[in-house]
Amino acid sequence: MYSNIFDDISIRILFKTVQGNGTAFWKNTLNAMNITLDSQSEFPNPQNISNFQFQLTKIISLTNLPPMSNSTLVPAVQIIQQNVSSPWKQRIRELTKNQTKPLVTLFTSWTDDEDKHLVHNLTTLNWLSLRPFVMPIIFTNETALAHVCESAGWVILPLRVTAADGVPVLKYMYIDAMRRFESNFYAFANSDILFTDTLVDTLIEILQNKSTSHNSTQDNSTSDHHALIIGRRTNVFNITMEEGSSWSEVTTAAKKRGELFLVDAEDYFITSPSYPWNDIPEIVIGRRAYDNWLVLNARKQKHQVIDATDTILAVHQTTNHGNFEGMAKRTRDYNHNLLVSLYKSLQYGLGVTVCAEYQTTINAGNILITSRNLPKYCEVE
Repeated sequence: MYSNIFDDISIRILFKTVQGNGTAFWKNTLNAMNITLDSQSEFPNPQNISNFQFQLTKIISLTNLPPMSNSTLVPAVQIIQQNVSSPWKQRIRELTKNQTKPLVTLFTSWTDDEDKHLVHNLTTLNWLSLRPFVMPIIFTNETALAHVCESAGWVILPLRVTAADGVPVLKYMYIDAMRRFESNFYAFANSDILFTDTLVDTLIEILQNKSTSHNSTQDNSTSDHHALIIGRRTNVFNITMEEGSSWSEVTTAAKKRGELFLVDAEDYFITSPSYPWNDIPEIVIGRRAYDNWLVLNARKQKHQVIDATDTILAVHQTTNHGNFEGMAKRTRDYNHNLLVSLYKSLQYGLGVTVCAEYQTTINAGNILITSRNLPKYCEVE
């Protein structure tokens, strides 16, 4: 239904819609960027490219960043320029020819913070570069922020439930995203996380791998098994606009300056459409304890937990606030206090990435999903 046609053009974000019900879907999605999709021509109209560059320039100018020179603006506009290789384009054609929905609905939330303007600009452009596989959503009630993100082609949804002085409650973000869009996966990620095509490749492999559709310890008649995919992040201090300008640049920055973070810190949570978010307590994002509890709970409930650290590059844009920013908040213990009131004991140490029963690995260039022989300290009651 769609393919990425990027050779010999300067702006690589145009997706060709050629057939099926997905035509109207993707046209409606892209309308916010004023891009006219031509279903007959093989390459985008040059005028469309100019329009999109103008839109990105407008987006960046609306974020109240300090004035940027053309040399700074160009890498931002070219966020997707170096992203798509020929093998990846071929993979798109093969795996999505009958696809009528995004691979993953990916959402986040942030507040307008002057210190984070560059971080959030890069996140906005980076997540956009993963379309049409990724449907990016921001949950916000800030009108100005919503306008900027909508201009960038993101979907805007209101924050329906908050706690801890206005922090979003995670479960309602999943519930609202699931009600609004149909996709193969649903995911929350912190707003300072950059991804590459490794996210897409890994999720495609998980989706296609039949052995991960159910847990062998459960009744095989359960065809719609609950899955939770997590992973460690790589911290890179003060990522520049140029370093965040493409998947290859993000990867290079991670290799040169990045440090893999702790096994007990999880910054994204990818779940199957069947995941029982209605049963999750009203924990909030950005405060301690919720990440490890989510993994612990999934393991106790015999959900399929997959550690994708080895195949999904998730780069954390570390700023002067450091890598433990949530610990400085007045409501840092909100989740812990809530969970203690609900459960007799909390074994957060069982909710770390290395205790996931499954993991993704790379062997000879192929992504594999394998079971782990867990150490004794990972055993759940």
